[in-house]
Amino acid sequence: MKYDVAIIGGGPAGSIAAINLIGAGLRVLILDRARFPRLKPCGGGIRCSVYKRFQYIEPVLRSVPTNFVNKIVFESPSGSAVKFESPDPFYAMVRRLEFDNALLNECKRGGIEVAEATTIARVAVDAGGVTLTSSSGEEFFAELVIGADGVNSVAAVHSGLRGPWKPAQIAIDGTEETPSSDLQVRHDTMFIYYGIGGAYGYGYVFPKERHVNFGIGYLLEDYKRNFSGEPYIQHLNFLGQLKRAGIISGNSQPENFHTYVLPVAGPLQRVSSSRIMLAGDAGGFVNGFTGEGIYYAMVSGEHAARTALEAIRQKNTSGDFLLRYDKACDMEVGRELRRSVTLQKRLLSNPKLIDTVVRFASRSKSVRSLLANFVVGALSYEEMKRQAIIKALPGYIHYQAEKISYKLTRK
Repeated sequence: MKYDVAIIGGGPAGSIAAINLIGAGLRVLILDRARFPRLKPCGGGIRCSVYKRFQYIEPVLRSVPTNFVNKIVFESPSGSAVKFESPDPFYAMVRRLEFDNALLNECKRGGIEVAEATTIARVAVDAGGVTLTSSSGEEFFAELVIGADGVNSVAAVHSGLRGPWKPAQIAIDGTEETPSSDLQVRHDTMFIYYGIGGAYGYGYVFPKERHVNFGIGYLLEDYKRNFSGEPYIQHLNFLGQLKRAGIISGNSQPENFHTYVLPVAGPLQRVSSSRIMLAGDAGGFVNGFTGEGIYYAMVSGEHAARTALEAIRQKNTSGDFLLRYDKACDMEVGRELRRSVTLQKRLLSNPKLIDTVVRFASRSKSVRSLLANFVVGALSYEEMKRQAIIKALPGYIHYQAEKISYKLTRK
């Protein structure tokens, strides 16, 4: 059977794409190497604007066990910390095992065909369509393919949209998701640590409804340069710091620790070519500063579906036609993601600058609010910069003047 649209990957990007094709009269297939529900190492934090942005599946999203946090604590490399609290929730904390399974089940309920435990090993495009070959030799044929197959995307490499990732383009994250019976944290607070260990990276503590997720991530090239040994050793060191600070109590469960990589260099230069579109991590749709990827995966998946529907209806799956997908993604999230990479390079590579930002935020409520809302996606980079000039610049000048005055009086 030849499908109109084949989607490689049943995660948020692939599932949202399929949901947007339900009822369109197309033959749609999702292929995923796992059987759902499946383990998915991830922090599992989503900006709360997801419920407004994807109102058409809000009942599905609300069905997932979720912990909403309204307090954020930021800590700089020197140990300076600032806390911000909001009457409204900042972040929705979910387990990817439950979240992804709910989305895929919605696809199945809508009549989307799903082939689980099917690993696609080869993607070949020709004038007649796309041939997908599984690791077991099974073949699937489609007019058009949406590659939502993650950071190690076969669709991305075989289509020629990217080559192997460079160490400066990906981060390695070691994360643990353990039941609250073994690890206890403050249920209403998320913790974020910048420049942890003096390296180019971050740490986090995310409280779920019945679990705790915590971990550390580093730019891969910086990790190789600064650390040796197993990532779990760094993970235990981080846990020790958290326990001494009174953030976490309990013990790590090694079987719940996993490492994974994520792209942090922004969207690929092109995320489509003839008969192929890339969504989610496969296309580099991850915030380079915060590491958030779920929301962007869903956005790109939706745009991929809309473009796919038009391409099939107009019988035009050329690279020139699919370029409208690139433009749609760029218009909604592209600039934000490129700016996030700029911010990543400026801040995470400069511990002193992070210290300055955090110390200043501790003295200014408006700066704390800007920082918190930017990190959780409630503010775009451009809006944060605009508001910073209006609200924060006068305070920053006063702050620097006080520092200079203090130094002069000490002489």
